[in-house]
Amino acid sequence: MSDISHPQPPVPGGVRIGTVEREQAAAALAEHFAAGRLETDEFDARVRQAYLAKTAADLTPLFADLPDEQRFAPEPDRVRRDPGREAAALRTLVFVVAVLAAILWVALVRVPPLVFLPIVWLVLARRGFGRRSCRAW
Repeated sequence: MSDISHPQPPVPGGVRIGTVEREQAAAALAEHFAAGRLETDEFDARVRQAYLAKTAADLTPLFADLPDEQRFAPEPDRVRRDPGREAAALRTLVFVVAVLAAILWVALVRVPPLVFLPIVWLVLARRGFGRRSCRAW
């Protein structure tokens, strides 16, 4: 039997890369080009070198003089939505619109505002019943 020797463990940066890594490097170079950090000739040469790279170490010099994108373009904070707050804002909006509609009604039709008392009572009663727990009568 022939003794097959295994190669030495890879040196950092000596690990072979695939098409995905090459395309990621080309995309990162395109972002630097779009930001104005690279001229057209430099960009073309670096992208060509990225696609010819065999190891991760071959990609390192392509970014040696370029800033790290994360330092200059932090990810925006995600907006958290609070459903309770949105519902409260909607209720407030509906209430304000109803009050304005009532004022407009009174101004145009000249009906006394006491006509709206049963409607106000029903709205308030509905809110009160919605908060209480159901009990047996």
